[in-house]
Amino acid sequence: MRILYAATGDIAVPLLGQLAAEGLVGAVLTAPDAPGRRGKSLVPSPVKVKALELGIPVMQPETLRTEARAEAASFSCDTLLSFCYGKIFGPRFLAMFGRKLNVHPSILPRYRGCSPIYAAIRAGDSETGITLQEIAEGVDEGDIYGCLPIALDGTETQESLEAKVASLAPGFVSAMLASLPDPRPQEGDPSYSGFIAKEDGRIDFSAPAAEIHAQIRACYPWPKAYAMLDGAPLYLTGVYGSVADVHGPACEAPGTIVALEKGKGLKVAAGDGYVYVSRVLPPMRKEMDAASFVNGSRDAIGKVLS
Repeated sequence: MRILYAATGDIAVPLLGQLAAEGLVGAVLTAPDAPGRRGKSLVPSPVKVKALELGIPVMQPETLRTEARAEAASFSCDTLLSFCYGKIFGPRFLAMFGRKLNVHPSILPRYRGCSPIYAAIRAGDSETGITLQEIAEGVDEGDIYGCLPIALDGTETQESLEAKVASLAPGFVSAMLASLPDPRPQEGDPSYSGFIAKEDGRIDFSAPAAEIHAQIRACYPWPKAYAMLDGAPLYLTGVYGSVADVHGPACEAPGTIVALEKGKGLKVAAGDGYVYVSRVLPPMRKEMDAASFVNGSRDAIGKVLS
């Protein structure tokens, strides 16, 4: 097996290291360098950085058309393995490979699409997973070779769950590739996860406390959950405990900052209980814990987040 590894983000770096250690990677296909945070210089993808460190050839086409197909063919790979690459493969590109595999961070057919980790946390699921599947014409519609379940305890953030998936993927995929079973069709009703927008972070405090708890975790580190305080956005970047730690019913209006509770954070009223916000990011300031925020904004208690 000689793999063209198509991947871009941090989540896919450990798997690249594992496959390279096994001598399976012929080349890497990744996104073109993109502007950094300040937009002044181009930054390579994490997968490109790792590939160059390992001495693996890298290709970064803008599209997967004729020139890209010719370049890919020059590496003589018989297997395409994709993990959060970011582009859709056309039939001509796929026809170049005997095996066409995709690593997807959910238990398919749940959360097909581009943001399954965010979607699982936001929905308050008790389980997600990693699926190895065949690449099909439709997005994430291919048959399944195997799944690795991952239990969720209601404390995960998008960041921490991505890190967990990244750490588990190498062992799971390596074992699957060593002895690929016959694929089986996906079973059950599919659901979908789309692009995450900044407004997905806007909190409605009339919603149930458990939903707000999940939203804050799902939106970290991006787009970050937020509400308005004194006419400016206050980003809520951390929340105490798990969904089991929300309490109610609330007596105050939704969004009211009721108190600062030691060890928990800002006690904020929700539609049916309270959420404890442990960390915040005020405008034009650094992220901080709730106690530091109150020390610098002593009139915050009693105000309403909207």
